[in-house]
Amino acid sequence: MLARMWLRRMVSLFLLLSLGGCGDDGEPTSAPSAVTVRLEKEHVVVTSTAVQVIVRRQPFLLAFRERSTGQLLTQTTSESGFFYTRGDASPGVRSVSAVEPRPTGARMLVQTTEGKEGSVEVEFLTSRTVRVRFVPPEPASTTGIGARWQSPPDERIYGLTERLRDSPVLLPGIADIPAEDTRPPEAGSLDRRGEQVEMFIRPTIAVYAPFYQSSRGYGLSVAGTMPGIYDLGASDPETLSFVFETGTRPENQQLALHFFYGPEFATVLDEYTRLTGRPNVPPDWAFLHWRWRDELPAGAAASLDGVAVNAAVAEDVLQYEQLGIPAGVYLLDRPVLQGNFGFARFAWDEQRLPNVRHMLDALRRRGYRLVTWSAAWVCGSKPGDNGYEAQQLGFIAPMRRTGTPFCDDVRGRSFILDVTNPAARSWFAQKLAAFLRNEGIHGIKLDRGEEHIPSERDDIWADGRNGREVHNDYVVLQTRMHREALDLAWPNGDSVLITRSGYTGSQSDSVVWAGDTAGSENFGLGPGTDLGLRSAIIQQQRVAFLGFPIWGSDTGGYYQFKDRDVFARWIEFSTFSGIMEIGGQGSHAPWDMPTEPRYDPEMIEIYRRYTRLRHELVPYIVAAAREARSGMPLARPLVFLDRDDPELQDRWDQYLFGPDLLVAPVWRIGQRSREVYFPRGRWRNFWDERQVYEGPARVTFPVPLDTILVFVRGDAPHPLARAGER
Repeated sequence: MLARMWLRRMVSLFLLLSLGGCGDDGEPTSAPSAVTVRLEKEHVVVTSTAVQVIVRRQPFLLAFRERSTGQLLTQTTSESGFFYTRGDASPGVRSVSAVEPRPTGARMLVQTTEGKEGSVEVEFLTSRTVRVRFVPPEPASTTGIGARWQSPPDERIYGLTERLRDSPVLLPGIADIPAEDTRPPEAGSLDRRGEQVEMFIRPTIAVYAPFYQSSRGYGLSVAGTMPGIYDLGASDPETLSFVFETGTRPENQQLALHFFYGPEFATVLDEYTRLTGRPNVPPDWAFLHWRWRDELPAGAAASLDGVAVNAAVAEDVLQYEQLGIPAGVYLLDRPVLQGNFGFARFAWDEQRLPNVRHMLDALRRRGYRLVTWSAAWVCGSKPGDNGYEAQQLGFIAPMRRTGTPFCDDVRGRSFILDVTNPAARSWFAQKLAAFLRNEGIHGIKLDRGEEHIPSERDDIWADGRNGREVHNDYVVLQTRMHREALDLAWPNGDSVLITRSGYTGSQSDSVVWAGDTAGSENFGLGPGTDLGLRSAIIQQQRVAFLGFPIWGSDTGGYYQFKDRDVFARWIEFSTFSGIMEIGGQGSHAPWDMPTEPRYDPEMIEIYRRYTRLRHELVPYIVAAAREARSGMPLARPLVFLDRDDPELQDRWDQYLFGPDLLVAPVWRIGQRSREVYFPRGRWRNFWDERQVYEGPARVTFPVPLDTILVFVRGDAPHPLARAGER
């Protein structure tokens, strides 16, 4: 005992280690030159060249500080900062009882308030990334595990989910869509403070990650895929907490979190994506504008180059040519394949798409790149159908509604592929890859992934995990499977995968789109709304904090817009988004508007002007996208530019597009002017560079329907300042 006390009081242990190695994606880590571990009477101090982790022995408290200044970044609460649930009790860590120094940190035995022993491990992965692992006593009998952090009221919290805010689901078990997704409120911003956020992926605005960034210059992520709840000062205005369910596997019975120090947001994202996977950046052509329809109707065909093809495709192609709109990416959305749900076999439905190969060749001759729809669903019960074959092979997930496979949102049964089974993933990927390669399709729109997933504790999947353990991971596994299919078909990397759902790690395999955004309420049955566009402007910047750097939305709203202002303003906004895709339910064509006049000359000019502009911007976008490999988003919240300007900390209605363009969209129907806040520095009007503004300043501008306000930063070259473009 005396020896231990003497050690605690007198010994300072300095352990030096060069941390060479590789991140998860195989690239060398920016490891610190040294980590020191110092044992003091009242504290354990672990320090890198950038960050200091201080653990108070009793009562237990864990703090992160910036090394050079000593600035406190965050710390746990002074009582039960780490806690777990067992039965009706929620014991917490009380004190440190023993310390084992290690080359990159320390492992501590801790006493809990229920009188049992657990452990806390602190480990530097790089000079700015710290892993903290808390293993509770008797972990297999716990039901939850979490942490509480002191959070001053002026701390801004960014990230976690793309959705504006949580709301009750419409029909649990049938339509698990949050009600406000179909009737978006004028609510939500970049700062999540004051909210409770469920970490359980729900359709259809479905990019999630248990990762947030703070205005204090750090980020914090929780490893794993278990469902959880974040309380961001909602219950206690000075406490940020989260609790996650525990599972059947050891890795799901502990709390493993990662702390990332910036202080810049870009630095945090670089550290985060180094650990969880570098984001996927698609080929240059994916940054052209996309054209698609929710359904290509079957029925009477129309002539394209003298051959009868689907009438809607022919209309799009011929109207584009007549109106001078450039060819870009053409998406063939479901249902275009044979059988149940238009997705039972990887073979074209030639009743819907007559002379389909002539049609595809006609599109390619005009310069279109081709993308089609997919999901991890196996439909159809006839021999030769994917559903029939999957059932014979035992590849179906443990669904409650069983029987012969049948894909349907209400009456469906036995149609979710068990993506936890490697054999099932390989079978599906190879079938899909063969189709893509044979038909010359270079992209996939990966839909669903968060609907109808068996997610209860008694739903046991092929790998032995239960539904709670698989639910959030399903998105990652289905995305990986589709990326593998594309890589099999196009090993040179000339392919794009775009998904509506995302979770930690899936950013390595795909870019994302915003899900079923609202141009009108109640699944398109209600009145038109401009709040879907408002939501999209925020969503694009929400995912920017989450390591998903390339994002797009259904221009005009997936559910049919009912006011021409909404379509016009959304076209302008999408021009300055990561992906510009135009389509959804009903008509999203300026020559066939759902409003009067149906053939709308002003809308045609707006559509033509901004699709052409988008194509002219591709070199600028491609250059900016090179930074996306380190997590840097194409659309950047203005707080990325200046963390210290309070005007920018929750400003969502302006953003940077790439490094040099400040974009200020309009979203309200009827609005024809708006104020722009210029951050520090010099800004030139994108449309007329003779107009120069010096920030910080506020200026109000007229904004006619055909205009979006854009400004070029400082002395940066104008993106169109190439020969023949200006």
